[in-house]
Amino acid sequence: MSKIDITRISDELRNHQGFDHRGCFGTACDDKCCQWGADVDREAYDLTITHRNRIGAMLGRKVEECFEPTWSGETDFLGQNSIATTIINGTCSFRNPTGRGCVLFYLAVKEDFPKRIVPSTCRLFPISWDKGEMILFKGILPTCNCLAPDNPGSRKVLETQQEAMEDIFQIRLS
Repeated sequence: MSKIDITRISDELRNHQGFDHRGCFGTACDDKCCQWGADVDREAYDLTITHRNRIGAMLGRKVEECFEPTWSGETDFLGQNSIATTIINGTCSFRNPTGRGCVLFYLAVKEDFPKRIVPSTCRLFPISWDKGEMILFKGILPTCNCLAPDNPGSRKVLETQQEAMEDIFQIRLS
Protein backbone atom coordinates (compact mmCIF):
# COMPACT_ATOMS: atom_id res chain seq x y z
CA MET A 1 0.00 0.00 0.00
CA SER A 2 1.22 3.48 -0.76
CA LYS A 3 2.24 5.99 1.89
CA ILE A 4 1.17 9.55 2.67
CA ASP A 5 3.46 12.15 1.08
CA ILE A 6 5.06 14.62 3.48
CA THR A 7 7.14 17.56 2.24
CA ARG A 8 7.26 19.72 5.39
CA ILE A 9 7.55 19.29 9.16
CA SER A 10 6.35 22.11 11.40
CA ASP A 11 8.89 23.70 13.76
CA GLU A 12 6.47 23.16 16.65
CA LEU A 13 6.47 19.42 15.95
CA ARG A 14 10.25 19.24 15.56
CA ASN A 15 10.69 20.70 19.05
CA HIS A 16 7.91 18.85 20.89
CA GLN A 17 8.67 16.39 23.68
CA GLY A 18 7.92 12.76 22.93
CA PHE A 19 6.59 9.94 25.06
CA ASP A 20 8.85 8.63 27.81
CA HIS A 21 9.47 4.96 28.65
CA ARG A 22 5.91 4.66 30.01
CA GLY A 23 4.43 5.50 26.62
CA CYS A 24 0.81 6.27 26.05
CA PHE A 25 -0.44 4.19 28.97
CA GLY A 26 2.06 5.64 31.42
CA THR A 27 0.07 8.56 32.76
CA ALA A 28 -3.31 9.19 34.29
CA CYS A 29 -4.84 10.54 31.09
CA ASP A 30 -7.53 7.82 31.16
CA ASP A 31 -7.46 7.60 27.36
CA LYS A 32 -8.73 11.17 26.95
CA CYS A 33 -7.57 11.34 23.32
CA CYS A 34 -10.11 8.60 22.56
CA GLN A 35 -12.98 10.99 23.32
CA TRP A 36 -12.73 12.43 19.81
CA GLY A 37 -12.91 9.13 17.99
CA ALA A 38 -10.64 8.60 15.01
CA ASP A 39 -10.46 9.07 11.28
CA VAL A 40 -9.85 5.55 10.06
CA ASP A 41 -7.86 5.19 6.85
CA ARG A 42 -9.07 2.78 4.19
CA GLU A 43 -6.40 0.17 4.94
CA ALA A 44 -7.19 0.06 8.68
CA TYR A 45 -10.90 -0.15 7.84
CA ASP A 46 -10.35 -3.10 5.49
CA LEU A 47 -8.26 -4.94 8.11
CA THR A 48 -10.90 -4.23 10.76
CA ILE A 49 -13.64 -5.66 8.54
CA THR A 50 -11.48 -8.71 7.77
CA HIS A 51 -11.10 -9.37 11.52
CA ARG A 52 -14.59 -8.20 12.51
CA ASN A 53 -15.56 -11.39 14.35
CA ARG A 54 -12.64 -11.17 16.80
CA ILE A 55 -12.99 -7.40 17.23
CA GLY A 56 -16.77 -7.57 17.63
CA ALA A 57 -16.43 -10.24 20.31
CA MET A 58 -14.06 -8.00 22.27
CA LEU A 59 -16.30 -4.95 21.91
CA GLY A 60 -19.63 -6.65 22.45
CA ARG A 61 -21.06 -5.02 19.30
CA LYS A 62 -20.90 -5.38 15.54
CA VAL A 63 -17.86 -3.71 14.02
CA GLU A 64 -20.07 -2.07 11.40
CA GLU A 65 -21.70 -0.04 14.24
CA CYS A 66 -18.29 1.49 15.00
CA PHE A 67 -18.17 3.59 11.83
CA GLU A 68 -20.08 6.62 10.62
CA PRO A 69 -22.14 5.91 7.49
CA THR A 70 -20.15 7.98 4.97
CA TRP A 71 -16.54 8.24 3.82
CA SER A 72 -14.77 11.60 3.96
CA GLY A 73 -13.46 11.64 0.40
CA GLU A 74 -10.15 13.03 1.73
CA THR A 75 -7.30 11.48 -0.23
CA ASP A 76 -4.38 12.16 2.13
CA PHE A 77 -4.95 8.93 4.05
CA LEU A 78 -3.62 5.42 3.50
CA GLY A 79 -5.91 3.92 0.88
CA GLN A 80 -6.89 7.42 -0.31
CA ASN A 81 -9.93 7.81 1.98
CA SER A 82 -11.08 7.84 5.60
CA ILE A 83 -14.18 7.18 7.65
CA ALA A 84 -14.85 8.43 11.17
CA THR A 85 -15.52 6.14 14.10
CA THR A 86 -18.70 6.55 16.06
CA ILE A 87 -18.66 7.87 19.60
CA ILE A 88 -20.32 5.61 22.16
CA ASN A 89 -20.69 6.71 25.79
CA GLY A 90 -18.41 9.69 25.17
CA THR A 91 -15.50 7.78 23.65
CA CYS A 92 -14.33 6.07 20.48
CA SER A 93 -16.35 2.97 19.64
CA PHE A 94 -13.14 0.90 19.53
CA ARG A 95 -12.08 1.74 23.08
CA ASN A 96 -11.55 -1.35 25.20
CA PRO A 97 -14.71 -1.83 27.30
CA THR A 98 -12.80 -3.75 29.98
CA GLY A 99 -9.69 -1.62 30.42
CA ARG A 100 -7.48 1.09 29.03
CA GLY A 101 -6.76 1.70 25.42
CA CYS A 102 -8.18 0.44 22.19
CA VAL A 103 -9.01 -3.09 21.11
CA LEU A 104 -7.22 -2.46 17.80
CA PHE A 105 -3.99 -1.49 19.61
CA TYR A 106 -4.42 -4.52 21.87
CA LEU A 107 -4.72 -6.88 18.90
CA ALA A 108 -1.71 -5.33 17.15
CA VAL A 109 0.49 -5.52 20.25
CA LYS A 110 -0.72 -8.62 22.10
CA GLU A 111 -2.05 -10.86 19.34
CA ASP A 112 0.29 -9.94 16.49
CA PHE A 113 -2.36 -8.50 14.19
CA PRO A 114 -0.94 -6.17 11.49
CA LYS A 115 -0.02 -2.76 12.95
CA ARG A 116 -1.93 -1.08 10.16
CA ILE A 117 -5.18 -2.28 11.74
CA VAL A 118 -4.72 0.71 14.08
CA PRO A 119 -5.84 3.96 12.40
CA SER A 120 -2.90 6.13 11.31
CA THR A 121 -4.25 9.05 13.35
CA CYS A 122 -3.99 6.92 16.50
CA ARG A 123 -0.62 5.31 15.78
CA LEU A 124 0.96 8.69 15.13
CA PHE A 125 -0.59 10.67 18.01
CA PRO A 126 0.25 13.46 18.83
CA ILE A 127 1.51 13.85 15.27
CA SER A 128 -1.00 14.79 12.61
CA TRP A 129 -0.70 15.99 9.02
CA ASP A 130 -2.37 18.43 6.67
CA LYS A 131 -1.68 19.09 2.99
CA GLY A 132 1.74 17.45 3.02
CA GLU A 133 2.90 18.92 6.34
CA MET A 134 3.45 16.95 9.54
CA ILE A 135 2.08 18.99 12.42
CA LEU A 136 1.39 18.70 16.13
CA PHE A 137 -2.18 17.76 17.02
CA LYS A 138 -3.80 20.86 18.50
CA GLY A 139 -6.00 19.20 21.13
CA ILE A 140 -3.40 17.49 23.32
CA LEU A 141 -4.66 17.41 26.88
CA PRO A 142 -2.33 18.31 29.78
CA THR A 143 -2.52 14.77 31.19
CA CYS A 144 -0.96 13.26 28.04
CA ASN A 145 2.43 11.65 28.63
CA CYS A 146 4.00 13.88 25.97
CA LEU A 147 3.04 16.96 28.04
CA ALA A 148 3.21 15.55 31.56
CA PRO A 149 5.57 17.46 33.88
CA ASP A 150 6.78 14.15 35.36
CA ASN A 151 7.88 12.90 31.93
CA PRO A 152 11.64 12.44 32.42
CA GLY A 153 12.23 11.63 28.76
CA SER A 154 14.54 13.71 26.66
CA ARG A 155 13.51 12.34 23.28
CA LYS A 156 11.50 14.41 20.83
CA VAL A 157 8.20 13.20 19.40
CA LEU A 158 9.77 12.68 15.97
CA GLU A 159 12.01 10.07 17.60
CA THR A 160 9.40 8.35 19.78
CA GLN A 161 6.94 8.06 16.87
CA GLN A 162 9.59 7.18 14.28
CA GLU A 163 8.45 3.61 13.61
CA ALA A 164 4.89 4.66 12.81
CA MET A 165 6.10 7.63 10.76
CA GLU A 166 8.32 5.39 8.62
CA ASP A 167 5.44 2.98 8.01
CA ILE A 168 2.82 5.62 7.18
CA PHE A 169 4.67 8.55 5.59
CA GLN A 170 6.86 9.01 2.54
CA ILE A 171 8.94 11.95 3.76
CA ARG A 172 10.62 14.06 1.08
CA LEU A 173 11.35 17.44 2.59
CA SER A 174 11.37 20.38 0.21
